[in-house]
Amino acid sequence: MIGFPAFLLKLLFCLFRSKKHLVSEVALLRKELEILKRRTSGKQIMIRHSDRIFLVALNKASGIRERISIVQPETVLKWQRMLIKHFWTFRTCGRKKGRKPVDKQIQDLILGMKNENNTWGVRKIQGELMKLNIFLDSKTIWNILHKFRLQGRIKTGLTWKKFLQMQAHSICGMDFFTVDTIFNKRYYVFFMIAHTSREIVRFAVTENPVREFVRQQIIEFEQGLKRTMYLIHDNAVQFNLRYRDYGFTGIAILVGAPDMNAIAERFIGSIRREAQILQHSKTASRP
Repeated sequence: MIGFPAFLLKLLFCLFRSKKHLVSEVALLRKELEILKRRTSGKQIMIRHSDRIFLVALNKASGIRERISIVQPETVLKWQRMLIKHFWTFRTCGRKKGRKPVDKQIQDLILGMKNENNTWGVRKIQGELMKLNIFLDSKTIWNILHKFRLQGRIKTGLTWKKFLQMQAHSICGMDFFTVDTIFNKRYYVFFMIAHTSREIVRFAVTENPVREFVRQQIIEFEQGLKRTMYLIHDNAVQFNLRYRDYGFTGIAILVGAPDMNAIAERFIGSIRREAQILQHSKTASRP
């Protein structure tokens, strides 16, 4: 039995408690009584999920975990951590929110536009769709094309490699390389190499590699040809000619694609290496 002094001290302590503290105390006692009433003889206390949420919220508001009697204070903290984890990993079910997906017929229309006009970009396709009263954002069109591109449904454009493969029978590369003699004289060798057979179809040697010399070689090469030829050349002044006047199509090397005339340059490299090997072999054979 509690003594009078202790009872008096407890009464005074209750009188000076705040209203918030008293309300939380009463709520805690009622919740504990409700939980204990569910307990039958010889069975464990049944604590529901709603009870855990209530006690965690009450502890967050008033810090009652030290005053709870049906469970340990660490248990209340454990419930709180579990609820927080469940909150951040909770996924909503049902309909997805957001913008409606683009109709499949419109996606197929965009795919058809791109495949039939491979050079069209997103803006061009967007403009053509607007003529049909179909208004889509450029980012949406890009996403649709990107999806089709990953699926392999968009036809690739005409790359330089494909162009060479398709037109190899009518392509020649031409260039100059130099030869220095033992008398300190330099000659310029002009050559034209066929892409299909790697055959040197024309060559000539000069001391002055001027434009008129290249023009004369092209005129002589053009005689007897019955088809249009593509001539790949670099951007030197000597190759700055009107090739269409002679029945050819000139293709100048782009600044960002130095390998466009790789076959002619490879031939020059072969000549350099073989000539160097021949020179070394002659030097080694001398007594």
